[in-house]
Amino acid sequence: MASVNTQFSIAVHLMAGIAHREAIVTSEALAGSVNTHAAFVKRILAKLSKASLIHAVSGKSGGCELARKASDISLLDIYRAVEAPRAFAIHDYPAVGGCKVSANIKPVMGEILTRAQRAFEQDLAKTTISDVVRKIRAE
Repeated sequence: MASVNTQFSIAVHLMAGIAHREAIVTSEALAGSVNTHAAFVKRILAKLSKASLIHAVSGKSGGCELARKASDISLLDIYRAVEAPRAFAIHDYPAVGGCKVSANIKPVMGEILTRAQRAFEQDLAKTTISDVVRKIRAE
């Protein structure tokens, strides 16, 4: 079974944590919220910073803060920032000679999965960190 990439969901978790607190948040506090190691969180925060979604604040009371309003940061922005893999992938097994399905499945599935990816990304573009935080607070 293929491994699962969780960087996108963790990045959303981190962004929601920063937005929820409405203050500068340390990577250690965020790591505690995710329940993972601070070094892993820092790697994701670096990607979010590179994409200009957060600002790193130096000094004794340093940490991170959102680079713009939570309502202006979409989940698609975060998905692209962490370079998450596509939602679905086509297998890379070679085609079997003489089998019509084997010879044609990749281009057919490629078209289907491209449409699915596009729909997935369009949905992410409609959801902001502000929406996520609002739902978290409502729970």
